[in-house]
Amino acid sequence: MTQSSSTSEMGDRDEHRSGGRSVPSTIVIGTGTLAISCAQRAMEMGHDIRAVLCADAIFASWAARANVTCIASVAELSSFLKTEPVEWLFSVVNPFILPADVLGRISQGAFNYHDGPLPRYAGTHATSWALLAQETEHAVTWHRIADGVDTGEVAVQRQVLVTPADTALTLNLKCYEAAVESFRELLIGLAGGKLSTRPQALEDRSYFPRHRRPDAAGILRWDRSAQDLSAMTRALDFGLYHPNPLCLCKALVGEEVVAVRRLEVLPRRSGFAAGRLLEIHPSHWRVATGTHDVDVWFGSLDGQSLEARALASRCNLDAGEALPVLSEDQVRRLTAIHEEIAPSEDFWRQRLEQFKIVQPPFLSSGTIEAPARWQSSSWLSPGVLAELSAIDRVEYLVTAWLIYLARVTGQAELQLGWRPAPTASRAGVQTVEAVIASAVPMEVTIDLADNFKEIRKAVAAECAQLREQDSFARDLIGRCPPLKGVEALRSQRPWPVGIAIAAEDSAAVVHSASKVCEAALPGELLTFEVCALDGSFRWHYDASRLAPEQVERMTQHLQALLCGVLADAGRPVRELDILPAAERSYLLEELNRTAADYP
Repeated sequence: MTQSSSTSEMGDRDEHRSGGRSVPSTIVIGTGTLAISCAQRAMEMGHDIRAVLCADAIFASWAARANVTCIASVAELSSFLKTEPVEWLFSVVNPFILPADVLGRISQGAFNYHDGPLPRYAGTHATSWALLAQETEHAVTWHRIADGVDTGEVAVQRQVLVTPADTALTLNLKCYEAAVESFRELLIGLAGGKLSTRPQALEDRSYFPRHRRPDAAGILRWDRSAQDLSAMTRALDFGLYHPNPLCLCKALVGEEVVAVRRLEVLPRRSGFAAGRLLEIHPSHWRVATGTHDVDVWFGSLDGQSLEARALASRCNLDAGEALPVLSEDQVRRLTAIHEEIAPSEDFWRQRLEQFKIVQPPFLSSGTIEAPARWQSSSWLSPGVLAELSAIDRVEYLVTAWLIYLARVTGQAELQLGWRPAPTASRAGVQTVEAVIASAVPMEVTIDLADNFKEIRKAVAAECAQLREQDSFARDLIGRCPPLKGVEALRSQRPWPVGIAIAAEDSAAVVHSASKVCEAALPGELLTFEVCALDGSFRWHYDASRLAPEQVERMTQHLQALLCGVLADAGRPVRELDILPAAERSYLLEELNRTAADYP
């Protein structure tokens, strides 16, 4: 009886044609070009890669070209291994935590690459933390995958020298080269059966969690040594074209925070107090520190370069003046706030990559280049909502406003600037508004075939998600190459229309049009502000582009829509009236009167 073709193919795959020797079956899990390099090296050394678990498009694209099965999730990998167990698993820049049922189906062994010397520098971003600690040597490690993160026995470790000029970018490149070479050493040891492993001295272990961030959100502390400042700058320098997963190195200049693109330690020590601005040049400033003087080059938080002399002029600074020096309490609170929002960074990055804008109706003939003339309306309390609780009034107002925007703009997918009520824990923290974004993208899809109750439920879910995800660091735009290419995101308020939730009682603030803090508004043109305590609302708008009578018209439309909702909440929202009776009569009757006396 002849062997089936599928069985024959499996036999061919499991034996070398020349000598009948078993071919190692392998799974590779990972991200980017390093995972590709290691997968290629394994194939060159005789491994049969049965599948790869790809954590990014780069590795997935390579797998497609190499005709290797690409698996998209850990659950899918678990199912795959139930039918096709393998001998070896290699994890290379792997963001996934592998469960016991996956590891249990790897018959020979599973190894993980780590870009640091274990047991020291376990965790994430090891190269940056090593530079911050001013280490003179580093290492990469291949270790067995165990129950704990980076705790398994060390198989191969290769030293990497650190120079005083190394940045996160250059040290990562050194580790990349060491990773590929040491992986070859690992494969040779496995092939010859001569690989020896050693347990880690876990009493010497240090661990850096994924969401840990440098002190003070990366703001330089001039009273530290020049070497410390240099270490901070280099540890956060990932180059212009690579994502920066931590934060930008920054400087507090007056009340503004700017990025530090480069810092050079000078051999001289002027003796002036730390933070003294010694010289202002067209390209850089010279500043006194706790030890030697330094030259500093600046950039904006969205990744653009800044002309140093123009920056000094904008901040009203002259040579001889003092730059702010953070206190220990400010450092502690800024660090805590920055780490508090770090877990949400991937969420906001993905949403910002889908950036879109909503243009409000009724724009006047004014141009966007005209200077903004900010005005605020009086607080209004819709009488039709008087019987509802304050929470319900807020939800009704926000939902109705979003429905109105979808109706008049014809856009179902809305993205607006959102500013939640301020957090008490951040009150009084200097520079927090300059470090943390005060406006974030709210994203809602309005199906006009739905009724108000259904849409309100979707809006409430989005508001809950916004509260949970909080905010993101302002320098996120400058740290992500795809976001730097979106010109609108360079603005402090990229969204023309915004919604703000006020925490204070509307009766306690000025009702009439008055000076408004432009930076606090999430909408670049128009902000709909709702008071969380009493459910009243008001408008903030640029009167050079939006006339007061048009704002009043929107108010009447919104109240008409609310009346329609309360009268019949079950109707599709596309059928609800948004025109008040007087405007409807004018449009349908007065403008259509064609009767005239004949001569």
